[in-house]
Amino acid sequence: MKKIIFIAAVIFLMNFAPRVFANQIVPGGQLEAMAIEEVERLLAESGEIRRREISLLRPLANISLPNGIIDIKVSVPAATVNYIGVTPIKARISVGGRMYRDVNFVVSVKVFDYVIIANHDLRMETPVTESDFRLAEIPIDGRAEYVKDIQDVKGLVPHRIIRAGSPVSINYFDQPLVIRSGAPVKIVVNYKGIKASAKGVAMTRGRIGEIIKVKNESSQRIVTARVIDSGTVEVVM
Repeated sequence: MKKIIFIAAVIFLMNFAPRVFANQIVPGGQLEAMAIEEVERLLAESGEIRRREISLLRPLANISLPNGIIDIKVSVPAATVNYIGVTPIKARISVGGRMYRDVNFVVSVKVFDYVIIANHDLRMETPVTESDFRLAEIPIDGRAEYVKDIQDVKGLVPHRIIRAGSPVSINYFDQPLVIRSGAPVKIVVNYKGIKASAKGVAMTRGRIGEIIKVKNESSQRIVTARVIDSGTVEVVM
């Protein structure tokens, strides 16, 4: 039992001890492994649990060092991991208790998620349906919240062209246009419990919830109103 405790204590202390390499050579692969370990730590701290791939853009050469105990500390200077582009890494190498050199390099971090992507080019102002999308695992860039459920965008219209194979963000969509400029509308007013309505004409186009300008046919007065549905607007008081 004492022998087991002793071995466990030695392993524990080794995790905090300076790293010593045979023949005073630091293998490039060791620096790569330490960099990946540090990136994984930062991802875990941020709560990232999705599948990822972390790799160097090019292999690191072995580093020859003078005599002395070698200590290596690897860090991510920006303290954040880039999901697009590269993540800078710094490996600070000390020999005999003194800083010997810094090794700066970059790693590529790809994080994957299951999101919906366009089956074909999606045109602006054309309502989308379930057949326009499929679910796929792709590398994400971390800058946009991509849609995972087709129901979240069903019936909406893109306000930009979405190319085939592209992931989609909810920010790419609007409600459909329900009122066109020049269309007849019913203007309703609800002020302090008093309700009234009048015929009018839309001066601008609009989507449900948007504010547009309408003209009262009787008074010829132009007012602002909120779009309620395809034929009704409510005066904004």
